[in-house]
Amino acid sequence: MASEAPDRRPAVVRRLHALRLLLVSDDDSLRGATSLLLERNGYVVETTSHAAPVRLAELAREHRADVILIDEAPSRPHAARTVAALDLLYPRGRPLILCEEGGGLRLASAPQVGRTSIAELRAAVERCYAGERPHAAH
Repeated sequence: MASEAPDRRPAVVRRLHALRLLLVSDDDSLRGATSLLLERNGYVVETTSHAAPVRLAELAREHRADVILIDEAPSRPHAARTVAALDLLYPRGRPLILCEEGGGLRLASAPQVGRTSIAELRAAVERCYAGERPHAAH
């Protein structure tokens, strides 16, 4: 006797606290707008401009950041070095690189998401926090 499989929708994850994000960018407009939209969607966001990885790790530790959003500007190699250093200095935080639309090169060191929509960014943050490593579409 065959029975039908029960509905297999993904379970809704309830957190004890909101995800804490550190947004790193030299673009004041990007930091302001993105942090506002993320906060309206239930995240706790701290922002800073690019700094030495040691300082970023200190800020991430102080903020207890779950995910560290790193703008690829001023350069992708700079972002890659920052991610590598943060992996050593603050392994609790999961890095996610914000990249320009249409970029060709993908960094193997961290997931990436294009600067398109808040919905795409939220989905990428959730995947990153869950430990998924596939690259998001640019």
